[in-house]
Amino acid sequence: MEKIEELAAGAGGDPSVASIDKMIRIVDLSTGERRTYTLTEPGKANPRRGLVSIFSPLGAALLSSKVGEVVKVVMMGFEKEVRIIEVQ
Repeated sequence: MEKIEELAAGAGGDPSVASIDKMIRIVDLSTGERRTYTLTEPGKANPRRGLVSIFSPLGAALLSSKVGEVVKVVMMGFEKEVRIIEVQ
C-alpha cells in the first residue's frame, strides 16, 4: 500500500511524472487520437468527464509514467499503446 501511495503522490514530487490530480495528455499510437485525462482517487472518478481512477486499467497504466514514455493499456480485452505527451 505504501508504494501505491508514493506513486499516487508523484514519486517525490517530480512534475514530469503522472500522479494523482495531474492532467495527462496522451496519443493513441495506432489511431493518432489524442485524449486528456486527470488521474484521481476511485471515489472521484468520472470517466465521461476525463477523471480516471488510479485503480482502473487506464489509470494504473498511466500512473508514474513520464512525458515521452510509451505505455501499454489493456481495456476490454484489447491492448493499446499510448505515448504520454504532456503531464500537468
